[in-house]
Amino acid sequence: MKKSAFTTLLAATAALAVVAFADGAAWAQAKHVIRMSHGMPMEMSSNQHAYAVVFKEAVEAGSKGDIEVRILGANQAGAERQQIEKVQNGTNQMALVSEITQPFFFKPTLVLGMPFLFGSSAVAWDVLDGPFGQRLNAEFQKATGVRVLNHMEAGFRSIFNSKKPVKTPADLAGLKIRTGENPVHLAMVKALGANPTPIAWTEVYTSLQQKVVDGMENPPGLFFAMKFYEHQKYLTVNRHLYSVHTAMINEAFFQGLPKSYQQLINEAAATALTIGRATNVLTERAAIENLRGKGIEVYFPTDAEFAEFRKLGQPAGEALVRKEIGDEWVNAAIKAVADSEKRIRGS
Repeated sequence: MKKSAFTTLLAATAALAVVAFADGAAWAQAKHVIRMSHGMPMEMSSNQHAYAVVFKEAVEAGSKGDIEVRILGANQAGAERQQIEKVQNGTNQMALVSEITQPFFFKPTLVLGMPFLFGSSAVAWDVLDGPFGQRLNAEFQKATGVRVLNHMEAGFRSIFNSKKPVKTPADLAGLKIRTGENPVHLAMVKALGANPTPIAWTEVYTSLQQKVVDGMENPPGLFFAMKFYEHQKYLTVNRHLYSVHTAMINEAFFQGLPKSYQQLINEAAATALTIGRATNVLTERAAIENLRGKGIEVYFPTDAEFAEFRKLGQPAGEALVRKEIGDEWVNAAIKAVADSEKRIRGS
């Protein structure tokens, strides 16, 4: 029988409480070092950092100090492309990165950035943890030499701007909206009527501050954590895209470890995944009110207005993905989502 998500969360939280006692332990000289990078703030309210801390404590405790995990957060290892490159070449052993940059290394991961693909976190988790996600992970590993451990989330992306309330796509006309360096995101924002402007994550705050762009599209929790509200005024909660954060490890390094330590890493990653996802869910739930408290005007589109965003954004994004990687991956993703929705509804 499958464990419920709540039972899994309780087990993971209990595991975290146990391994936390190891934090101050005086380990002997480590035999193996894992340098793990991510781009988020080094705070436990950040899903990536929460994942990294739980993973570190579980691995160090489970290996009795034979493995040391060094966390390089807040872009200490460079932008996401650099982080993946460093895992590929073995400079670092692990990274936690978004779906935005993964297509530069394995193009079929463009499918993860298709607008309006996932309607809920539950469906996204089911698909990413299931056969479709496992196949994508295996193909990513073959192409890159990097093993995907699992996928957490950063929430559903919505639109922010500093100029005016946006209720429908027509209101985006003339606005310069920052996107990630992902062609699918660019195509979707353009189809909605705005001017997409790709800017590296490390430069977003300054670009908003200096009015290089009028707005951006990001999950509210992440937006709040990065303090982007200091230079924005309006949020439209149109939830156009589910943002994936992926944990990956250099395959040669992983295979060079004893089998018992490979199992430990997989188990620690599973525990960290539950904590990372739970952290994000809680952060996203609180983000809207937190942003209102910072003066952000929040608008939830009506069903008809949401349908307008989907009608324009979804076909443009999907068409580009089909053009870049063919129909097979796209059709498989759409089918996996439909099957998951049926299972979750119990029909």
